[in-house]
Amino acid sequence: MFTRRAFLSLAAQQPQRPNILFVMVDEMRSDCMGCVGHQTVKTPTLDSLAKQGVLFRNAYTVSPVCCPSRASVFSGRYSRVHGVVRNGIPHNDGEIFLPTILKHYGYHTAIAGKLHYNPSRFSYGFDNFWTFTSEGPTPQDGHIAYLRKKHGKSAAKWARKPGTEPWPDDELGRDVGEFAYPIEDFETEWITDRSIGYLRQRAQSQQPFFLFASYLKPHSPSVEPKPYFNLYNPATIPVVPLPRDAKEIRAKAKGRARRKHIDDEQMQRVMTALYYGAITHIDTELARLFAELTRLGLAKNTVILFTSDHGNMLGDRGLWFKDFMYEGSAHVPLIIKTPTAKPREQQQIIENIDLMPTILDYAKIPVPNGIQGRSFHALIEKGKQPNWKNRCISDLTATMHLAHGWKFIDNHNGTLELYNLTNDPLEKENLANDPRSKSRLDFAQSELTKWRAENPPKINIPGLTPPDYTKLDKAERDALVAQ
Repeated sequence: MFTRRAFLSLAAQQPQRPNILFVMVDEMRSDCMGCVGHQTVKTPTLDSLAKQGVLFRNAYTVSPVCCPSRASVFSGRYSRVHGVVRNGIPHNDGEIFLPTILKHYGYHTAIAGKLHYNPSRFSYGFDNFWTFTSEGPTPQDGHIAYLRKKHGKSAAKWARKPGTEPWPDDELGRDVGEFAYPIEDFETEWITDRSIGYLRQRAQSQQPFFLFASYLKPHSPSVEPKPYFNLYNPATIPVVPLPRDAKEIRAKAKGRARRKHIDDEQMQRVMTALYYGAITHIDTELARLFAELTRLGLAKNTVILFTSDHGNMLGDRGLWFKDFMYEGSAHVPLIIKTPTAKPREQQQIIENIDLMPTILDYAKIPVPNGIQGRSFHALIEKGKQPNWKNRCISDLTATMHLAHGWKFIDNHNGTLELYNLTNDPLEKENLANDPRSKSRLDFAQSELTKWRAENPPKINIPGLTPPDYTKLDKAERDALVAQ
């Protein structure tokens, strides 16, 4: 069996491998960029990236909520396999994540921002860990520690200026407020600063790097500093009409479930304007990050990936946030720029579990058994890939099968939904009970039956000593699940 030293020696003999800059945002819909036709939100940096890279118009998350989606991205496996089926749930024993594999094969690894794995005390394969909260092995280097050092022990991450919170007593509306500290202390700037600092550290090294620049925004809360707090006028932005019975539906919701429903158009307008402001804020910061990558001479050998873990309904069907299999929640942006790929748009369906094997391909690392995603390296570089699966399965409180322009949703309560996205992109007409659609329904259900029967082995990396996070004490696991 090869030792780690042997692997590093082999890697050193290979042609120069690319750096990987993986930018992930949180809760960003696929349609909120100028390059895909959005008429309100301004995203000049992402539009430029799309013009220089490959824009995938049909990328989807395999589980539309933070922890399951992120664990799927870094494991290349569906949530029912790696075990992170809800936020806060720890992964199954034996799971190995992408940064660990990259590090094993000679990459230097770093995260600036949000990881959101449990237990939060592990590094999960990152050499440098600048956390967006207090997670990870170095909480003293995190954003909260930074705020408290600068503004005192009582400093709050989302401190709001008094008088800027129009709905302080509403479960959803209380998210709104203007950031109380200077803009340079806001998390979006802080993540960019740490990412730029890391690039400068690595600029003179021959060792390839993997940087995960992971922004929380445009995720809640709806807090932004000026000028982004009032960049978009709530009174003039287009918003989707809320259902006529939105107030009745929300009134029936209990506890935190009320946060998933919206029944007030003014609240919808204000929070949508702040959502757009957060996206433009990130776009501005990405301009800084990409400019530094170029200034340091690193861009010519760096693969850049931009995506989101899931979307936000923004009032579609009277819903807010994620957790749903509808387009606003499950459909995500994806742009990839490489030193060699020609700019284009691609229409094939991509699952976000496909990102991990694709990154391994670019890093010239063999894709191990057990990964359920498929590398789409050829789609990026050549624009075509024979026998591409061209479908997505997504699983959470419901299960979705998407293929051939049709979306099937099994809500796990006997209720089925079927939409022809080609003719009905807004998912307004449920065809599940239409006899003319029975063959489509039967096909999707058959494919899900096959998918549920999949039982891939654990990922095994030759010469890799199992990292500390792969085995949890039962008491710790039980406590996390109970929480």
